[in-house]
Amino acid sequence: MSASLCIALGCQPKENPVLSNTEFEGEKYPPNALYSPEQEAQLVQAMQATAKGMPVKPLTSAPDAVRWSDVPAAASEAIERAEMGLVSSALDGDTWTFVIRTQGGGPATLTVTKKPAPAMYLATAKVGTFGEREVEAERVVREFRMAMRRFGSLKRPS
Repeated sequence: MSASLCIALGCQPKENPVLSNTEFEGEKYPPNALYSPEQEAQLVQAMQATAKGMPVKPLTSAPDAVRWSDVPAAASEAIERAEMGLVSSALDGDTWTFVIRTQGGGPATLTVTKKPAPAMYLATAKVGTFGEREVEAERVVREFRMAMRRFGSLKRPS
C-alpha cells in the first residue's frame, strides 16, 4: 500500500504549470506582461481611439415588426413551442428551409421565403410524410409568426 501511495504522490506535479509562468520555446509572447503606467495609458488611448468617430447605429425595433436576420432564431423558438425538434437548417438564396422532427419522429419542414414589403416573408410548413398533418403545420407557422413579431420588437442596431 505504501508503494502505491508513493507512486501516486510521486506522479503529481510539484507546481501548477498554469501559474508557473514558464515560457516555452516557440512562444511569441511572454505569459504575463507588466506595463508601466505610461505604457498602460498608451494602450488605453489606442483602444479608445478605435472606438472614437465610429458610426453608431441607433437601437430600434424592426420596421413592420419584421427583421429578416431574426428568421433562424424565430424558427428555432417556434419549432420548440410547437413541441418539435430542429434537425437542420439551410439558407438558399432568399429561402430558409428548416428540417424538423415531430415528437413521434415524423418528418416536417418549415420554409420561409423573403418577400418585398409589405408581406416581408412567406412561411409555410409541411408536417407528416405526405403533409397530412395540417393542424400541426398551421401551429408551426403561427408560432413562427408570433416569434418573428417578438424578435422584431426587440431594439437592435438598425
